[in-house]
Amino acid sequence: MSYSFVLMSVRTRLIALALVLVASVVAPSAVQAQTDREYVEVTGRGWGHGRGLGQYGAQGYAQDDGWTSAQILDHFYGGTVAGPASAGPVDPAAVRVEIRSQRGAGMRVNVANGILAIRDLNGVDLALISAGVTVRLSVNGAGVRLETASSCDGPFSEVFGGGPATVDVVALSGGGEDPNNLLRLCHEDGSSTWYDGALRFVNNGGAARTVNVTSIESYLRGVLPAEVPASWRAAALEAQAVAARSYALAGDTRQAPYADTCDTTLCQVYRGRFRQSVASGFVSSTTPSTDQAVAATAGLVRIVSNGGASDGRIARTEFSSSTGGHTAGGAFPAVVDEGDDVVGNPNHRWTTTVDLTSWIAARGLGDLLGIESEGNGLGPDGGRVVRATFVFEEGSLVLTGNEIRQAFGLKSDWFSFGALSFTSASANDAYVVAAYQLFVQREPTIEERVLWIRNLDGGTDRSALTKQLAASDEWAGVMIDELYRTVLGRPSDVAGRSYWLDRMERGLRFESVAAHFYGAPEYFTGAGGTTESFVDALYGDILGRPSDDAGRQFWVQRIEAGTHSRGAVAGGFYASIESRRDRVAGLYQQVLGRGPDQAGLDYWSNRLLSVDDVQLAASLAASLEFYARSQ
Repeated sequence: MSYSFVLMSVRTRLIALALVLVASVVAPSAVQAQTDREYVEVTGRGWGHGRGLGQYGAQGYAQDDGWTSAQILDHFYGGTVAGPASAGPVDPAAVRVEIRSQRGAGMRVNVANGILAIRDLNGVDLALISAGVTVRLSVNGAGVRLETASSCDGPFSEVFGGGPATVDVVALSGGGEDPNNLLRLCHEDGSSTWYDGALRFVNNGGAARTVNVTSIESYLRGVLPAEVPASWRAAALEAQAVAARSYALAGDTRQAPYADTCDTTLCQVYRGRFRQSVASGFVSSTTPSTDQAVAATAGLVRIVSNGGASDGRIARTEFSSSTGGHTAGGAFPAVVDEGDDVVGNPNHRWTTTVDLTSWIAARGLGDLLGIESEGNGLGPDGGRVVRATFVFEEGSLVLTGNEIRQAFGLKSDWFSFGALSFTSASANDAYVVAAYQLFVQREPTIEERVLWIRNLDGGTDRSALTKQLAASDEWAGVMIDELYRTVLGRPSDVAGRSYWLDRMERGLRFESVAAHFYGAPEYFTGAGGTTESFVDALYGDILGRPSDDAGRQFWVQRIEAGTHSRGAVAGGFYASIESRRDRVAGLYQQVLGRGPDQAGLDYWSNRLLSVDDVQLAASLAASLEFYARSQ
């Protein structure tokens, strides 16, 4: 059985923003976890492969030691020197970046100003498209089909169906910083990204590929803020700019022959010039501080200079988030990274608990008896794990450190195993899962699950769990998101969500937040835009019934006389005895599967004047009755 709080949709039976529980059937494995379980605590260092520059290390050296970007690069990239960007196999004026989210999909592009030119690779215009018109390019046999529409959503009409295998889309509008002059690429999920340069559509043997062809300096403007915080020290940002420039210009055969690099963590994260989505709205992908770092290092890369056959080539300057305090070697000499232990690095040292139960069962070798690890000796705790032997009752299994990292979801291959921990089946397991589903609409992490099972098995009161979940920021965010959806009929926006979270963290009660939403001009307009329609909507949305003439007249007069704001009226509806009794009855029914007894109904209906619905739900969820339902 799975439990979660939801707010019923507006204009249907909404119990005055009460947090209503909905029970639904889920996969048995989600709750019926009544088997013995085996865990191991893992302590580790760093995040990523640890080769080359450590991003947190660069920040640490810049912030704490005053290093310049040149000193940072010399430290992490031994055997290289500074050199010109023109030394590599990739043209700095025309870097080809594959947009991997578009793989296999038709490319839909438009520009707000100017004209779109559809060109072959010889620069010959195949078609000129007016501003505001969306073009769609797709695979057509061995060539390309071109279609147009008035929007990204179509419908599309064919312009030609026998074009060459590769075409470029170019905005003849001057580029610059205005997104209206840039190419807008429409994605399948409804989001959009704006690019300068050209957007190239490639029929790669029947497989669609989308590529942004742009200069290396423009490309880096969309890379740096996606790879490191823009608030970091200038020297760290400049070191990142040189590393990112070198990495891209060294070339990457994984995208050959149609691209030099890509826009994900497989290569380097790249977000174009601007982007827009439902979650974040319209935002710039660049920042002034990272732009300055790119400009300050323009044309600068790292050149191999170690006396070997590769001398003179641009170094493929790998980097990762956190080395843990020592780089891993590889193409560059392994070095101590004291900068990694910088304030704000959450991954210098870390600990996690891994549930081995299913993994052990899938091996088919009986019980796991122990784990023996062999490190590379670079840094404390034996360094990164080269290999580890898992000793079972019926044999052994040897895995590399990276295989273990991937299998167990660890942050890096620098880790140490603690003692195996055996936990007997506990009825509290299902209860903890049900409580998390109820309040935060997800299952607990392994660490949360183990912690609370141990606490409850050790005698901790169940209310400690339900009260903590009910008071969590995570749950407050869920409630705010639901208010946006049910009251205003739209997703929350970032600024508004942050504002209301801050207000609730400062002590504003949920019913007060709800009253603000109901009193908002946006709700008033959606309800019809008149005082009468607003009051009628409150009756339906909060009390779940049509308005009566006397009640409508009473509230309309007070709003129009100015004695009550719309928010105050909504708060009055929410605090009414009719609303409170409805909410108590609804919560009893959904949490405990029954209606309240008369004493419980009377008690909680009065209590809801001083406590909110979530506190009632927390009390009901801590009851023996809910505990029994969770099993």
